[in-house]
Amino acid sequence: MTFRILALDGGGIKGSFTAGVLAALEKDTGHRCVDHFDMIAGTSTGGIIALGLGLGLSADEIVDFYTSHGPHIFPSMSLARRLTGVLRHLFQPKHSHEVLRAALVDVFGERRFGESLRPLVIPTYDAIGGRIFLLKTAHHEHLRHDQDAPAVDVALATAAAPTYFAAAKFPNHENNSYVDGGVWANSPTLAALVEAVHFCGRSLEEIDILSIGTTTEPFNVAGKQRSGILGWNAGLVDILMNAQQEAANAQSMLLVNRRFHRINFTAARGQFTLDDARPERINELISLGRGEAVRKHNNDVVRERFLNGEHAPAFQPVHAVR
Repeated sequence: MTFRILALDGGGIKGSFTAGVLAALEKDTGHRCVDHFDMIAGTSTGGIIALGLGLGLSADEIVDFYTSHGPHIFPSMSLARRLTGVLRHLFQPKHSHEVLRAALVDVFGERRFGESLRPLVIPTYDAIGGRIFLLKTAHHEHLRHDQDAPAVDVALATAAAPTYFAAAKFPNHENNSYVDGGVWANSPTLAALVEAVHFCGRSLEEIDILSIGTTTEPFNVAGKQRSGILGWNAGLVDILMNAQQEAANAQSMLLVNRRFHRINFTAARGQFTLDDARPERINELISLGRGEAVRKHNNDVVRERFLNGEHAPAFQPVHAVR
């Protein structure tokens, strides 16, 4: 039987695109994502969406999260405040950790990670130990330590993008601190694939992956090869994240013998940023997502292989929430 993985990229407010894709697919097929995927993986904003789906939210409800809370999480500023913000950003996180927390509490309440209806894999990075880290539901007997964690804490741990938000404390791990999983797995496809094989005992021949991005843009490093820190600027972060995404997706595709489908959109350079959450930008991202979802080459694949009415087996965690 096919083991279906849904993998959702990071990208800040550009997760509105992902939410738009999923909402259109659920509406068009009449099927919920949570009923059809055997595992859901998400990084950063994709991790928030993965948590929402796992806890039973519809994709439309997740769209509402971005439209309602996005402008408050990433507030627009006047020119004077932007200039002040640039100086502040040199020494402090750009946005408020507490505003993000309040938005997440509004959607997840006091629900626990272990209440997920599906196995979840959520990449983050251990800021104190200096190591990659995955937060996981109890889909294996060795996975017992994250079940009782509040869903809000898991979301903060994967979405605390360096320089944008402060590192997130994780009380269930003795107040360890975590930063955005996008620093190593902005595309979580390969992490989810390894999880399915190693911890869920699935063979590569059984696995089919639907990967959804947060838009991309034409990118090259021409003219930066001999630049210093100022010359590279944000381009250094961009190349690292783009290279990781490309590698993870290409390697995953080869390992599953091309049983891999990617939905994304190539935007004009500078059209969207991680924290441009003006309502018109959010709505544009959602519309683009809906448009990509109904394109024939995407819609046909999803209807045939993923949201096709064949429900995934019910998930029974090895360890229950206490």
